[in-house]
Amino acid sequence: MATTATTATPRKALSVDSQALHRMRSFPVEGGEATNNVVSLEAYLRESLPVELGRVAEEVIGQMAGEGLLAGIEVLYHLAEETVQVDLPRRPFEQVVELLVAASAQAMQGVAGKPHVLRVIIEAADAFGDYGPRLRLQDTGEAVSAATLEAVAERVEKLGAKLTVKNRPSGGNIFVVELPPEELASW
Repeated sequence: MATTATTATPRKALSVDSQALHRMRSFPVEGGEATNNVVSLEAYLRESLPVELGRVAEEVIGQMAGEGLLAGIEVLYHLAEETVQVDLPRRPFEQVVELLVAASAQAMQGVAGKPHVLRVIIEAADAFGDYGPRLRLQDTGEAVSAATLEAVAERVEKLGAKLTVKNRPSGGNIFVVELPPEELASW
């Protein structure tokens, strides 16, 4: 007897109901197997579902600010009007944001007599697919070391993205992480 198989893509079909997962964790099960499975499923979903760039950037920067790593730095967000989601692993993207923000914070520590401002800009992909979504960070610090840039570039490349760094003549850095477009270019 032949059977048919159906393959579902979890990235598009699954959604996370955190309250339901929390209730499932509290089920009394001998050995705790169900709890481990729920926690594993929650971690898998968090890692594999589309990442909302603006939300992840805000969470990472908020955590760093809460730890006192951004003391004296004003953070300004400029998010795209629509939600910008990308299919990529969440944790590596968080690490890229963390490394760039830490580099900016360190660069601003070396500058006195000037406001310390970090702008976080999320740009949606081009409607024609010519370029992908972008994370842009602009700071008012001094130039970032080549070793730091190499470490960040390596992480960015693992995401299949491109890192561009510019130093402004008036001082400050502009970091652009361009994620790959979902479709082929239009022309």
